[in-house]
Amino acid sequence: MDIYDIAKKSGYSTATVSRVINKSPNVSDKARKIIEEIIEESGYKPNRIARSLAKNSTQMIGIMVPDIRGYFESQSAYELERRLDKLGYTNLLCVTTNSYDKKMSYLDILVESKVEAIIGVGSTYEEKKFYEKLKNMSVIIPMALLNVKTSDENEKIVNVYIDEIEAMDQSVKLLKDNSYKKPLYVSLDTGYMSRSYIGKKSGFVEALYKYYDDANFVEFKVKDPEKDLAKLIDFLKENPEFDSIQFELDSLAVSAYKLMANEGIKIPEDIGLIGFDNIEATEFTNQAITSIDQRISDQVEIAIDNLLKILNQEEAQTNIALEAKLIEKETTARNHN
Repeated sequence: MDIYDIAKKSGYSTATVSRVINKSPNVSDKARKIIEEIIEESGYKPNRIARSLAKNSTQMIGIMVPDIRGYFESQSAYELERRLDKLGYTNLLCVTTNSYDKKMSYLDILVESKVEAIIGVGSTYEEKKFYEKLKNMSVIIPMALLNVKTSDENEKIVNVYIDEIEAMDQSVKLLKDNSYKKPLYVSLDTGYMSRSYIGKKSGFVEALYKYYDDANFVEFKVKDPEKDLAKLIDFLKENPEFDSIQFELDSLAVSAYKLMANEGIKIPEDIGLIGFDNIEATEFTNQAITSIDQRISDQVEIAIDNLLKILNQEEAQTNIALEAKLIEKETTARNHN
């Protein structure tokens, strides 16, 4: 059944049927009821392309992520898809990697697909060369970027991000308050220093020297988690003065916890652990792992709300910093001495 069949069966014109399908207010209640009943009974699905031509709108939004395996990326993509679907948008998901060429290739695909807007997830999209391209493109396609902070603001690009420096201040203060004497910083060496990585590390260093008089910053880098986390255990045995760890990512914290437990290291008595992301796996270890929550749902909601304002030519916020939430659990619940 097509729109002509519905018009014939209902006794109304194809124009009236079209207005009902497109939810136009200029239809009588009687006509709307009759036509909607026929549509429901027939299982008719309006052709998206035809509708987009009629409305001069594709109702599509492009979503770019560098790596769908990462927690922040996958959870953000899920939240974006779920919320945009409720608003009637179809989503095109592109996994771009951190490669400039691939990011540009997918950006071209989204433009050719005539998306209404583009949402990027992750600080890789604030890389200067690529961000310049986004700025130029935003003149015709508005954008929102999650976990992106840039001093080069643009009225057509919504930037939403967590203040990693403030988050690390919360974390190091907790270690100090819980009587840990010497914190260690453990990060993932990806070969790419994102703004998020720099923010976390600099925030940790700043807080370390703020709360500890005899501070000495030490970073243990993990390139291959399977091999290097075992080396971390050896490092801790050789340097027992380190009694707490701030991990750049929860995935590192969870894997390290398991190795420590196998080695008989008592948590949180011998060593305290704090992760970053507050993934579900932090609840599955024998002691739930304290972690920093990036408030992904809030980031997504704020990004979409302001992006829609731009699409509707309304005034929008374009640079929004959110305070992270430190979720204190069992791996830092040490008795104060």
